[in-house]
Amino acid sequence: MTKPPKVIEPAEIVPVTGASAPAAPAVIPADVEAAMQRLRIASMSPNTRAAQLSDWATFTRWCDRVEQVPLPASPELVSWFLTEKSAELRPDGRPAFASSTLTRWVSTINKVHSLAGHPKPGQASAVREILRGIARTRATPPARREPLLTDDVRIIVDAMRDRSATGTWPERVAERRDSALLLFGLTGAMRRSELAGLLVSDVRPHRADGLYVTIRQSKTDQAAAGRTVTLPYGSSPATCPVCAYWRWREVVDTWDEAGRAGAAALLSGPDDGHVEHRCRGVAGSPDTAARPLFRSVHRTGGLGATALSGQAVASMIQRRAVQAGYAEEFVTMLGGHSLRAGFVTQAVRNAASAEQIMTQTGHTDQRMIALYSRQHAGLHGNAVTSLGL
Repeated sequence: MTKPPKVIEPAEIVPVTGASAPAAPAVIPADVEAAMQRLRIASMSPNTRAAQLSDWATFTRWCDRVEQVPLPASPELVSWFLTEKSAELRPDGRPAFASSTLTRWVSTINKVHSLAGHPKPGQASAVREILRGIARTRATPPARREPLLTDDVRIIVDAMRDRSATGTWPERVAERRDSALLLFGLTGAMRRSELAGLLVSDVRPHRADGLYVTIRQSKTDQAAAGRTVTLPYGSSPATCPVCAYWRWREVVDTWDEAGRAGAAALLSGPDDGHVEHRCRGVAGSPDTAARPLFRSVHRTGGLGATALSGQAVASMIQRRAVQAGYAEEFVTMLGGHSLRAGFVTQAVRNAASAEQIMTQTGHTDQRMIALYSRQHAGLHGNAVTSLGL
């Protein structure tokens, strides 16, 4: 076996020269260089950075196995990598890696090469054709989460409250949190990551409108420009997001100030606070501390110190839907996105315009609204209803 080529480290990379020699590199002070590194790290979310590191590790491990140099990589090497990976299967016979995963790997490979001063191999037509070929051979409809409509959320919330009314105080703690999560997610059209990332200081009461909730960063807002959504007062106290917020906020404040003893005393008796409105005239005090709003709730009633994960939000939705009596086939199609999808679908069904919907969702393309409409509100605005069948 021939000796594999020497792996070129970034420090050994020689920049490509043009007609004139490049200027000598500037001598940067250590503190400035450290600050530059911090800013480069902050240019993307922690999840994106972790994904890119994982992607690059996948490629370099494969290169080690086939005894090739990962940097710089030729388009032919990347095409070889994609072809092999696309052929890997799971035990059930399905592809081990989705087409979107393979596309993301190529994006990461391109980024690493660009940072090292090399041409991006993934931009070659050969690599793009490989990706298109993989996508065409796997052309299947994307799996989409089922939406939870207003009636669905009402049924689930009512079931939770009936269950906790005769339960223990830790069950009442969990009910208050989950009611607020469900109603925030539906009325605010929030993604699960946006719900999980909320701080108490992100919620500002408004006497006339309800709650102004600042979403500081989201999946499509990597620059963290942020946006604000308004959660209105509900006509029914059972589904009023503002009432649900104050019921949960009362638990959070009590726990942070008085711990387990305070929370137990607060909820030791029957909790009928959802029977009548408790949101009118509540101003609340400004909160500048970085306190997570939605936290884990232990089976003993204790609140965690850190924010819920997005997966925990999705798991809660499925668990609560099961408890409310929904069929298993339906529950398996639910997830964290079901609340955001429910907002769009319900709004379309209630004849809201695309512009009105996008005000709350933050979408910038009406085609996404049309997609929800075709999937879950197919008769809205459809001429088929005029056929006189």
